[in-house]
Amino acid sequence: MAPYVLVAPLLGLIFIFAILPAALALFLTFFETDILAGTMRFVGTANFARAADRGNVLNSLRVTFLYTVLTVPPSMILGLSIALAINGLRRGRMFWQAVYFLPVAATLVAMSIVWRWMFVGRKGIIDQTFGQAIGLTDWLNSPVLSLPAVAIVGNWQQIGFVVILYLAALTAVPRHLLEAARVDGAGAWSRFWHVTWPSIGPTTVFVGIITSVDALRVFDTISTMTGGGPSRSSQTLAHLMWERGIYFFDIGGGSVVTLVLLALALAATAVQRLLTARLERAGTR
Repeated sequence: MAPYVLVAPLLGLIFIFAILPAALALFLTFFETDILAGTMRFVGTANFARAADRGNVLNSLRVTFLYTVLTVPPSMILGLSIALAINGLRRGRMFWQAVYFLPVAATLVAMSIVWRWMFVGRKGIIDQTFGQAIGLTDWLNSPVLSLPAVAIVGNWQQIGFVVILYLAALTAVPRHLLEAARVDGAGAWSRFWHVTWPSIGPTTVFVGIITSVDALRVFDTISTMTGGGPSRSSQTLAHLMWERGIYFFDIGGGSVVTLVLLALALAATAVQRLLTARLERAGTR
C-alpha cells in the first residue's frame, strides 16, 4: 500500500483541480443557468446548437489555430537557436540567460499594456520605426494585423522559457560523443544533427506540448491588447469562453467553449506525441 499512499495526495489534487472541473463543465453544458435567480433548467443539446449557429466558436477555432501556428514553431526554432548560441559562449552565459528569462518572469498583463502602447497607431514606437519601413501601421485596429501583433508578444514572452529548457537539455548531451564526432572530422551541422538533436528529443517533445497548450489557452494578452477585436479577428477560444461564461453570464455557452478548448488541447497533445514519438527513443530522430 505504500506506493498508493504516497501518490494519493497528488491524485487527490488532480481529481479536485482537473477531473472535477472538467466533469462539471460537461454537466453545465446541458443546462441553462441563471446565476442571479439561482435556477438551472435542463435544455439538452440546445447550448451546443446555439454555439454552432452563432459561428463564434468556428471563428475562435480558426483564430486559435492561426495564433498557435504563429507562436509555437517560431518560439521553438528561435529558442533552440538562441540556446545553442548561449551554450557555445565562453563568457557571459549567465548574463544572457537572465536577459532571455526576464520576459518569462515579468507579469504578462503589465508587459501587454507596454506592448499596447508600443503598437498605438501612428504614434507608437512600432509605427514610427518598423511600421514605416514596411508600410504597415495601426496594427491593433486592423483585422489582418491584430493577431500577428499579439503573436509577436506571445513569441517575445515564450522564447525565454524555451531557451531555458533547451539550455538544460544541452547540458545533458554526451560530451564524449561530440568530441568523437569532432575528431572524426564532423562539422558543426553534422555534430548537431547526428549527436545533439537526437539527445534533446525528449525535451523537444516536452517543449512542443507545453508551448502548444499555452498557445491554445492564451487569454491575458488578447484581453489586454485587443479585447478580441477588431470584429473578433483576434478572439481566441479562451477569450470567447470568458466572454460567454463571465461577461454575458452564459454559463452553458461558456461550458461548451470550455469543452471545445479541452478537446483541442488533448488532440494537440496526442498529435504532438505521435509526430515526435521517434524523438523519445534514444539515438533516433
